[in-house]
Amino acid sequence: MTVYADVLVILNLYINYFLIRSTTLLLRREVSVKRCVFGALAGAFGALVILLPPLPFFVIVLEKTALGALITFIVFGRQKFSDFAVCALFFLVVSFIFAGLALALWTFAAPYGMVFANGIFTFNIPLFAIACFTAAAYFTVRLVKYFSDRRLRKNKICAVKIVRNGTTVELRGLCDTGNGLRDIFSGKPVVVCEADKISGVIPQNILDYFGGKPNEGLRLIPCKTALSESLLPIFKADGIIIDGKSADALVGVSRNVLGEDIDCIFDPAIISV
Repeated sequence: MTVYADVLVILNLYINYFLIRSTTLLLRREVSVKRCVFGALAGAFGALVILLPPLPFFVIVLEKTALGALITFIVFGRQKFSDFAVCALFFLVVSFIFAGLALALWTFAAPYGMVFANGIFTFNIPLFAIACFTAAAYFTVRLVKYFSDRRLRKNKICAVKIVRNGTTVELRGLCDTGNGLRDIFSGKPVVVCEADKISGVIPQNILDYFGGKPNEGLRLIPCKTALSESLLPIFKADGIIIDGKSADALVGVSRNVLGEDIDCIFDPAIISV
C-alpha cells in the first residue's frame, strides 16, 4: 500500500481531534476549539514516523510519551505538575485504547489497505465510515460521562474548599445541574457562594463594591433566579477543591442566602477527574 503524507496527516488530524475531545470530556475540562486543533495538528505531524524504518519498541514508547506530553501542554496549557500528569495520563490512556482497537482490527480482520507500523496506523476507508465510527466512539464517551455525572448527582452535598492568598474556607456545596452560570469573557463556570461564608477570601474590591464604593476593575456577571435578577461580582481563586477534586471555575459572591445548610452552588460538570 502506498502511504501519502498529506492523507496521513489529515486522517490523523481528524482522529487526534476526536481523542483530545474525548479526553477533555472525561476530565470535565473546558478547552477552546483552537487549542484542540493545534494539539491535534501536533499529533498529526507526529504520525509521520510511520514513514521511517521500523523502530525499536522502547523508541516508539518514548516517542509516544513525548508526543503525548507535547499535545497535553498545547491543549491544557501550563499547570501544576500533578494536574499536568493527570491530563497527560488520561490522553495516553485514551490514545492507547484507540490504538489497541486498531491493532486488534489489523491483527484479526486485516482490512485491505491498512498499514500498522511504528505505533501508527493508516488505512483506506470511506469518509462516511470514518464519520460513523467516530460518532459511535464519541457517543460511548458521552455515555460514560453521563453515568459518571449521574453518580455524582446522587451525592448532592459536597465538601468544597476555596483557597486564596494562603487562606482556605470550607463550605457545604450543592451539586446543581441547573446552575449554568458562566463568565462572559472567559467562558468559565461560576461557583456561587454566600458572602458571609467566604468572607476570609473575598478580594477587597468586592468588599468595597458591597460597601457602595465604585470600583472600575470589578468583574460583574448577570445572575437570574426564580425570584430576582442581579449583577454578581466574581473573582479567581488560587484553587477550588470539591470532594478532593480540582475544579476549573470562578467564584461568584452573593449576599443572598442560598439555602438551608448550603454555602455554595455549583454545576457538577466543573469537577475534573
